[in-house]
Amino acid sequence: MQKMFKVGSAWMLGAAIVAVMFVATPKQAEARPPFAGVFAKQYPGLKDMVKKVKCAVCHPTADNKKKKKRNNYGMALAKAIGKKNEKDKTKVAAAMTKIEKEKSATKDKTFGDLIKAGTLPGVNK
Repeated sequence: MQKMFKVGSAWMLGAAIVAVMFVATPKQAEARPPFAGVFAKQYPGLKDMVKKVKCAVCHPTADNKKKKKRNNYGMALAKAIGKKNEKDKTKVAAAMTKIEKEKSATKDKTFGDLIKAGTLPGVNK
């Protein structure tokens, strides 16, 4: 009987450890989850594109798994926000509105012109 108790206790301990590992394992982090959501809300005509490209609204797609590089729109947005890791969605939205009038990489077009035309504002190469 005592041997069965030890085996049962070992199984319970093992199951508890596995459960703690699942709970304690960090989830995959997104660079700035509110940014894509704010962008999609602010520009509903581009919502489907944002769902497809996600972080590529502000980050180049090639060789950028850690999202440390930004495309031209992402650089302008970061400059307008000012504070690193801004979480205030109102401030992020205000920064997006502010940079609409800035020149994009497309000749004679601002970021706002590209957004109004139904295209994403950043160059992603």
